[in-house]
Amino acid sequence: MILRCACLALMLAVSHGAFAIDLDQPQPYVAARASSYATDGSNNDRATVQPKSTHLVADIRGAGRIVHMWFTIGTNAKDYLSSTRLKIYWDGQKTPAVDVPFGLFHALDHGLVRPVSNAFLSVEARPALNHNLQNPNVGGFNSYFAMPYATGARIVLENGTSDVLRVYHQIDYQIWKSAPSPMRFQASYRESAAQPHPGQQACAFSTKNTDGRDNHVIIEARGIGHLVGVVLSVDASGAGWWEGDEMIWVDGAATPNIYGTGTEDYFGGAWGFRQEYASQSHGVSVLVKVPERPDWQAGKYTAYRMHDRDPIPFLRSLKMSIERGHNNCRRDSVYRSVAYWYQR
Repeated sequence: MILRCACLALMLAVSHGAFAIDLDQPQPYVAARASSYATDGSNNDRATVQPKSTHLVADIRGAGRIVHMWFTIGTNAKDYLSSTRLKIYWDGQKTPAVDVPFGLFHALDHGLVRPVSNAFLSVEARPALNHNLQNPNVGGFNSYFAMPYATGARIVLENGTSDVLRVYHQIDYQIWKSAPSPMRFQASYRESAAQPHPGQQACAFSTKNTDGRDNHVIIEARGIGHLVGVVLSVDASGAGWWEGDEMIWVDGAATPNIYGTGTEDYFGGAWGFRQEYASQSHGVSVLVKVPERPDWQAGKYTAYRMHDRDPIPFLRSLKMSIERGHNNCRRDSVYRSVAYWYQR
């Protein structure tokens, strides 16, 4: 019991990605930045990333913490949000702790740039005003997740498009004498492809989902940590998809410790998604109806839920999934998601 309390206290001390700043006290770090600025003094402050190649955004050595990342990308590739991959490695690890499509990392999908503003992410977007650009679907992408490390951090962008990317970036970080936290930021991507529709009877309220076996899995993690956010993107074929409940199993529980009442409920809405909206902890960044899909609930949606004020801790393991419609009767819709968490 004492060990559990100590671990929980540790996690709460570094919870939800934010960190306490006493602005009237001396700061225990040196502020630094890695950016794409032109070293020759020109205005060519960007990196050119060829198709199907990678770009090393930052290679930081020593102990510290990333506190802000800013990007903007110029390209004619319409699919750059999904085909560009953001990868981040901590402390010399070979496997990235963050490996996510660039758009979804910033709570955007379906090839659309929209304004985003929440506890950890902001996107400044004004596509209608970008009349001077061949591809006006661009923006300023910001993330404010605190990302500590002990011996170094490496950030990579992977260009999966067939076009050149013009990448501008600023990575703001702190130099510390030793790692400011034992936790490491993680983000992972998962996708559930569309399957044949099981029929309308499968959506009846009387049908049951007793084990969550066919749910879309959002995260499966082992260790000590806490969940701090989820982005869910759905290419919805028809009605009923937002009746799906989220389920969260903590530390190997036989049944979900946390069981929701519906997809729009988890993302802070009610009675379905009717418009795009944004708040600190929840929102819908993309809502686009598809004309050839007659059902009014069909369309393309991206929603986020940030656990900035209510992180979900685990001491051994965490699994989270969500039904694709009640009893998974909308398995004909494509589900994509990103989970953000901290782990030791």
